[in-house]
Order: sequence, then C-alpha cells, then structure tokens
Amino acid sequence: MVAAAVAAEAAAETVAVPLLMLAEEEEKKGIREFWDLSKGVTYSMSFPELVGKCCLGVGFPGWLFTADEQGHMNLFHLFSRSLINLPDMDMLEGFDYEDEKGNCALYVEKAVISLDPLISKEDYVLALIQGYPRTFAFWRPGSKCFTSVSETVPECAYSDITWDDGQFYGVDFWGNVIIFDFRSGNYPMSARVVRSEIPPEIMRGNLVYIVYSMGELLVINRDGAYEDDDTGIYGAKHFHVYNINDIDGTTPSYSEVKDLGNRALFVGNSATVAAVEHLAHGNGIQGNHIYYTDNCTDTYFNLEQGGGKDMGVYNLLDGTIVPHYTGQSYHKLTPPLWIFSKQLSLS
Repeated sequence: MVAAAVAAEAAAETVAVPLLMLAEEEEKKGIREFWDLSKGVTYSMSFPELVGKCCLGVGFPGWLFTADEQGHMNLFHLFSRSLINLPDMDMLEGFDYEDEKGNCALYVEKAVISLDPLISKEDYVLALIQGYPRTFAFWRPGSKCFTSVSETVPECAYSDITWDDGQFYGVDFWGNVIIFDFRSGNYPMSARVVRSEIPPEIMRGNLVYIVYSMGELLVINRDGAYEDDDTGIYGAKHFHVYNINDIDGTTPSYSEVKDLGNRALFVGNSATVAAVEHLAHGNGIQGNHIYYTDNCTDTYFNLEQGGGKDMGVYNLLDGTIVPHYTGQSYHKLTPPLWIFSKQLSLS
C-alpha cells in the first residue's frame, strides 16, 4: 500500500499542468499573474526580470525566451530563476537596429530549444525564427553569435518550428516543411524542404503551427488572423490539423486529422505543444481540443490595447469554441502565453 501511494504521488508530480501567463500590467510593475487551467485559480509572483520584455515559451516547462527594445535576449527559467544570456540581436544576420528601432522586442517571432538547459547545460540547441522574411537562426551554449541558414532556405516566410529526435522541423505559411538535421554535427548538415501538397486555398491568409507528437508530424491551420473586411474584427473560427505522411520518403503527402484521441494541442506565441489528458490526476486538459492564445501580431500590434482578444478552446470533433480564461488580459509585447509546470511552484 505504501509503495502504491508513493508511486501515485510520483505520477501526480509529473502531470503537466498548463498555466496561462497573463499579460504584463503597467500598474503592477514586476508582478506577473499565472492562471491555472486545472484549478481555475490565479497565482501571482514577482518577476522584475521580465519587465518591459517580449516573452515566448520555448517548449520546456518554465523556460522563456525574452527580448527587449535594445536588442538584448535571454533564456529565463521561471521556477529556478536561472538566466542564460544570449548574443544580442546585432549578431543575427540581416538584423539592422536602425530599421528595427521601436520593434526590436518583437523581431524574434518564435523560439524553440531542443533540450532542457537545466539538465543538458551544454548540449541543447536554440532555434529562432527572426524578422522579415521570417528565416531561421541557431545557437549553441558558448557560441558568441548565431548561425543563420538564410542562404540555404528557399525565399519564403516561415511560421513555426518544432524539435524531435535530433531534427528541427519548420513550417511555412503554405504548410510546407523544412527539416534541419543536427544528428551528425553541431550545426545542421542539411536543410531539406518537403512539399506537403496541402492546397493553397486551405492555407492562404492563416496562421500555421507544427508539432511532432506520437510519431506524427502535425501541421495546424488557424483562420481569423486578420481583420474581416466586413466586420473589422479578427479571431479564430476554425482549426484544421494535418498529418504530413511519409516525411522521410519520396512521396510526402498529407491527411487531415479528425480525431486526436486523448491529445490536446496548445498553440500561440510559444512553442507548439501536444499534451495528454490525464484523467487520474486531473491536469485540466481535454483531449481532442486546441487551446490557443492570441499571436495575430500583424493585426493586434496596430490596436491600442494590443493582443489578448483571440483566445479560447476549439473542439476538434464538433468545431465549437469556448473560452478558457474569462478575464481580460491585453498587451502588445506580452499578451498571454502558455507555460507548463510539472509541479506548481508559484504562490
């Protein structure tokens, strides 16, 4: 009985708990609030390290990529407060401070790490999708600059990037996939483009995400990223999920995924995450749902309140949308984003 209780407690501690890190509030300098999806409660904690910075989730519990208007960048861990200084933006190929002045904090649009820096201190890789035309740069601990791959990447705007088993997978706004292979060296030895053959009329004008889950490379399509010509309102109405088949073969294709089982997807201005519903310990996740936050940057940056409007939970089975957080949380640099915790340590 004791052994069973210990095992159950250990299992509970490893359950991924989604936290929604709410937007920075001007009147609460340094205080950040976190809404717990599993309990429906909000926690507050002081994080002066995040004041005035754009924050992006990088795919591992507690870790954030941060950038400020001076072009300084860091990796920061919320729970341990570990801080990793990155080379400044002027070490990114193509970055021009004068051109980006006033928008530096938003220059990096996605950031993903291959391993947890708390565990693999020297062995992880950081991948960035940087400014126009949204191309890629990579960094390893100890490097004084980034390695850009703009010369080997077809001229196209990329939307998202994910990592699995020694390879980064990027996706462009048409659903095509580019693969960066890190399995045989410090930097990608090859960059291979896979045409998904998803019809352009399906992808046009939408946001696109990518994640590797349970042996499947999934591409997620989200509409409503731009203001409607008739209503002047933006916001998601539909999501579509596609499995890119035979990614390593000679005839890649796609098939639409109608049923994710007990998996749920978390998308927005963070690394895309596939998480599993845990009925035994109640982590607040519902399978076959897509939990999304507002990363329609091109639209909300021109709005006085900023981003935070377009958030909700999409049911993949029936196409309905319900809210997850019912309060208001808006900001141009730091709209709400998903943070995962295996063990709540906020108070």
